[in-house]
Amino acid sequence: MGKKEDLIDKLNPILDNQEELEKFLVDNSNLPGPRSNLELAFALSETYNNLEVLLEWTKITEDKADVNDPKSFLAFCSALCFGRIYTKTKDKKLIVCLKQLANDGRWRMREAVAFAFQFIGENDFEELRNIFSQWIHQSNNFEKRAILASLAHPRFLNEQTTEFCFEISEIVLNGMDLNNNFDALRKGLAFTISVFVAANPDSGFPFMEQWIGKNKVIDKIIKENLKKNRLVKKYPKQVENLFNMI
Repeated sequence: MGKKEDLIDKLNPILDNQEELEKFLVDNSNLPGPRSNLELAFALSETYNNLEVLLEWTKITEDKADVNDPKSFLAFCSALCFGRIYTKTKDKKLIVCLKQLANDGRWRMREAVAFAFQFIGENDFEELRNIFSQWIHQSNNFEKRAILASLAHPRFLNEQTTEFCFEISEIVLNGMDLNNNFDALRKGLAFTISVFVAANPDSGFPFMEQWIGKNKVIDKIIKENLKKNRLVKKYPKQVENLFNMI
């Protein structure tokens, strides 16, 4: 497939034909395979807003199409479209749908949810802050992972927005549930904190330092973040100092 504009040109004539649209998306999903066709999904999210069809696609659950089944690409696309549509409509039902999809057992679906919220954050970070501020205190590990992954988006990270990211990270670290899909949350924590720190090192490195020695699980999470090239290459001294404390 070609550039986004070319993909949009191919999508536009078939947007009103559900059968043809679904066939085009499935046939060009790049699944099964290591990487789904993100370019196509992003192009669709800019052009498609038929909620009836999108909600129908969310019913293609894991038991009907696993993570490598081409049909699962339709559900993946629905999440991205929800994010784009929300930026225009502020329809809270879409946030409810995204929260449900954040609990999907397929890792690609969970990534699609993060992409959707990143669209919202790029459009209006305060809106994203409000959504996640309501979520965070009554969220499970999959949902916490979705919040962290969504926020780990350099396009909207700066000194101001990262302060909220550190607040969220603190809430998550303070209340970790080591059961119930904790591995997904742990993997999220193992890279997202380094993204926040890279965007705001003056606040980020002290944030990491304060968590060292709290417990073995958190120490491992901090170590994993300190290994990321985004920190190692740019801030070697700070990284070395924190490693020596663990």
